[in-house]
Order: sequence, then C-alpha cells, then structure tokens
Amino acid sequence: MTHSLLAPLLSGPLDIVGDVHGEIAPLLSLMNHLGYDQHGFHPHDRKLVFVGDLTDRGPDSLSVVKLVQKLTKAQRAQCVLGNHELNILLHQRKYDNGWFYGEEFADNGYIVPQALANDKNRDGILDFFNTLPIALEREDLRVIHACWHSPMMKSLTEAKSVVALKEKHEALIEKRAGNSSLDEVDISLEHQNQNPVRRLTSGPEERVPSPFFASGKTRHEQRVQWWNNYNETFCVFGHYSIPDGTPRGNHSTFCVDYGVGKRWTERRQGRTNRFTLKLAALRWPEKLIVFDEGESRQL
Repeated sequence: MTHSLLAPLLSGPLDIVGDVHGEIAPLLSLMNHLGYDQHGFHPHDRKLVFVGDLTDRGPDSLSVVKLVQKLTKAQRAQCVLGNHELNILLHQRKYDNGWFYGEEFADNGYIVPQALANDKNRDGILDFFNTLPIALEREDLRVIHACWHSPMMKSLTEAKSVVALKEKHEALIEKRAGNSSLDEVDISLEHQNQNPVRRLTSGPEERVPSPFFASGKTRHEQRVQWWNNYNETFCVFGHYSIPDGTPRGNHSTFCVDYGVGKRWTERRQGRTNRFTLKLAALRWPEKLIVFDEGESRQL
C-alpha cells in the first residue's frame, strides 16, 4: 500500500501519547483523565497522537492496536511507526514480540500474561502497520518515534513503503561495506545510522567499549542522545524510556516515554496500583504532562 511516510500533523490542540506497549488499561485510564470518551471524542475537539511502539511486553497488544486503528480511521488520532511495529512488519522475531506469533512472553521462567494473536487478526495488524507514517510535521511541532534527522527526511517523501525504503538502503549499505574493511560491529552501525528507516525509528548508535546484555542479547552498541544537538522545530518522541521521571530532551525536544512498557516487572513483584512506570501524554500547546493515574506536571 502506498502512503506518505512524512505526513501532515493534525491541526489544533493535541495530546501526544508515549509508548503504550500493550498496556490497554493505562491507555484507557489516560484517555479518561485527558477528557476523551472510549470512542476518542473530546468535548474541546482535541486529538490524540501516538508516538509508536503500541505493542509488545504488556498484557494486550491486540486491544491497543484495535483501539488506535479505530481512532485513526475515524480521524480522531494519528500514529507514527515505532521500531516494535517495524520489527513485526519485517517478520523479525524479537525477545518480546512472541504474542504476534501466538507465543507466550517469558522472562527467567516468569510467564507474562498476554493476549496472543492468531491467523484471524495477524493480517489486519500488518495491514494497519503498513499505513503508519514514520514522521508527522506541522509548522510548530514534529512527532517521531525515536529521532528526527532532517537530512534523511527527503527520503521519506520519495518512498513507496517503509519496507521498500528500508530494503533499498540496506542494499546500498551492504554494497559499500563489501568494498571496505569494516568489522561486524561497524557494519551494524552503518545499517543503524545510515538507513533512514532504522535511524528514525530507533535512533543513532555508537560502539561501546565493553559489550553488555539487554533485551535478550549481547550488545556492542549504545544509543546516542541526539537531542543534545537538535535546535529546530519542537519535536516530541518516545523510545528512550525515562522510568525515573527525569526529562529527556532540551528546549526543542521532549521524550514522552515514561516506561510503562516494563510495568509487567512491577506486577511480577506484586504491585497492583500506584505504579512507578507510567504511561504519559504531552498536551500541546499547553506543554502539560498528564499521567495514566491522573497526576500531571508542567513541562
């Protein structure tokens, strides 16, 4: 399906929701605190914008996708593509996306309760993800999942699909790497930093002095805080979880991911409410952060 990977952002006041990661109950609670009904209507004609990573880890990715798909179809919301949606589009099985393949998510013997996809809903999920743009933009605001990189934005306007764009640049990078002396880690970094689909949905990376283990595998790269050098139109993003509540960003950026994607770890410890890991939304233009349990703070 052909669509624009760099799309116009809705006009008017917005509520920009962080990474949901299958947490349907916090999402419904957050919508209620923001003043939306279950159908996405708001009495003051506000609209929702999702920064991607709707799925994985949480208990009900299916319901989250179904709700966001319904809201976007009714033009009451927009959503950009996150790296977790991209993994599913590329049929890449990861540490935490087994639900899509009908498989349970286990961590050190603990089975995380999850709704599992089946043949009846799998194709519909893929069709929806294929419609998602990578970035949204209007005069005063930009929204993307992980990283805004202006030099790469032109490629989004020329692409027919996110998968085709990713594969095109992957082939170009492989060709360059084949004529170089780069080692395996450097080639991996080339794919991450020079492929616009990878960079925009999961951010730039750099080599680390010592490998470390995270999300089910040994890693030789770490994320780069790109926002420290960003001084353009205000940009809201997710991806970089901030569970301690310390804001990430600068005067021109804000990360709205407060770590709800790992709320299952708190449930495993017996917590049932007043969670440390939260789902949040940034109200625009008010610059007010609202959390799923009702508290709020000014940016």
